[in-house]
Amino acid sequence: MDAHRDATVDPALEDELTEARRAADYFRNRLDELEDDEFAADSLLPGWTRAHVVAHVGYNAHALARLMRWAETGIETPMYVSEAARDEEIEAGAALDPGQLHYLFADSQDALDHLWQRATDAVWSAEVKTRQDDPLPARATVWLRARELWLHAIDLDSGAGFGDLPEDVLRHLLADIEESWARNGDARGLALGPSAGGPAPGVTEVSGPLPELTAWAVGRARSLASLRFTGDGWNGGEPGNAPAWL
Repeated sequence: MDAHRDATVDPALEDELTEARRAADYFRNRLDELEDDEFAADSLLPGWTRAHVVAHVGYNAHALARLMRWAETGIETPMYVSEAARDEEIEAGAALDPGQLHYLFADSQDALDHLWQRATDAVWSAEVKTRQDDPLPARATVWLRARELWLHAIDLDSGAGFGDLPEDVLRHLLADIEESWARNGDARGLALGPSAGGPAPGVTEVSGPLPELTAWAVGRARSLASLRFTGDGWNGGEPGNAPAWL
């Protein structure tokens, strides 16, 4: 989708929109590679099939579109009526046939993109709230969508990997995770490295190649072999699964 079709004249936002559309293309390509009989297979997310992942990604676009309409109209429109309603929607979506799931993804992505295209700078700066009730500007929906698309393309378990993701996306993910850990207090004594002088006393530093480090931090590491755990803080400096971040 061409940048000149967007109402915004903010070049930084244009770049963000371009990256989100790149993520949508990546997910679409991974989805198109699946044969119909592969939708019922397990995804990388415990308890979810690939059909669950596709349904979730489709309904996530609808949820973010509700935030954009909130920003556009000023009428509060939450992402979901409730957590239970969200879960029920995903379960129902997972029962759709592959053709319907393809349509759900394409239609919901197009609807969200249409709202992005017509959004003025005033709309982008309007405050909305996430499903966790966190306030943020509507502009944040662009990264939230891109993040969903990149991660869940990998969750389809059809050959995508963190090595496919652009470096700036990986670094943005790590920044989100570190912010979440700091806010929730779930990763005391843990730092992502490497740092110039090594870990401080009482700190475990986890380092390694950027794709593998990101995969570990988001809870999707297939192996810890390429990571180094040094120091005497979190988990006693021993290898282990990363703390939850969402």
